[in-house]
Amino acid sequence: MRRQLLLSSVLGPIQKRIRGNDGEYVMDADWDNLIILDGCRYDLFTQIYAKNSLDGELSRFQSRGSSSPEFLSENFEGRTHNDTVYVTANPHEKRILDDAFYDTDRAWIDDWDDEAGTVLPAVLSERARSAHDTYPNKRLIAHFMQPHVPFIGETQLDVDSDITSGLRDMMLEDSMDDAPGFVWEELQNGEIEEGVFWEAYRDNLIRVLEEAVPLAEDLPGKTVITADHGNALGEWATPFPVPVYFHPTNIRMPELNTVPWFVPPYTERKQIVRSGDAPEETIETPTAADESAESDESDVEERLSALGYAD
Repeated sequence: MRRQLLLSSVLGPIQKRIRGNDGEYVMDADWDNLIILDGCRYDLFTQIYAKNSLDGELSRFQSRGSSSPEFLSENFEGRTHNDTVYVTANPHEKRILDDAFYDTDRAWIDDWDDEAGTVLPAVLSERARSAHDTYPNKRLIAHFMQPHVPFIGETQLDVDSDITSGLRDMMLEDSMDDAPGFVWEELQNGEIEEGVFWEAYRDNLIRVLEEAVPLAEDLPGKTVITADHGNALGEWATPFPVPVYFHPTNIRMPELNTVPWFVPPYTERKQIVRSGDAPEETIETPTAADESAESDESDVEERLSALGYAD
């Protein structure tokens, strides 16, 4: 993790001065429902798209972020999107955004699966459907946590469970000493074969698409499946001969910034209502969150540590 932080703080600013940020703003794109996969490379999605003959049009989209915090900040921070409801499994939202949407449903607070170390795709899909039922005339964003680690698909890596618990303990103790490694560091150190890692990564994408594709087909309007960023598996961050792993912030390279933009067939469009009024009702969810600000922040730390973040 320290290596990734170094890349973000040193290499990132240099790249930004040279290349700038040529990413696209998702809120300016044409969609009624936006399904965000977390950490999905374009080439990985293309494999599943071709193998499973997914019905729809697939193209490339240039993300403005190489990490979730950067993606959220670049696309949503500092603006109020009163025509949009956001359902998210990603804990970064709590740190980056402040009432950016008409309503926000934080599945990561009260539907976190401690055993899996994440929010399961079926749970997020159910909450997205509930959000649509409550706000049928709003744009809907459903932010899944997969195919980001931990790997919960058919191919799993034993390192995941130990790593997530270790990172959680470290964050709760507020210590950066003896920070445990995690699956990406195992890959970088050669302790996991790249082919095995790619298989687990691919199966994690298959797991989330089993929920995301039916959700896209069921929601009325134009639905797009995309990703906040990709992942690097040792590719160089040109023009520097530096291998990059995971998804450090501020880095510009195709493996991190080129993401899928998949549009399943649709026959109708939503009638979107824009309003400046605060919502009078909240999204109905299977279990309602009733957390204080202090416990929310504690949950953020714990959830992020389970996903491999230690900052």
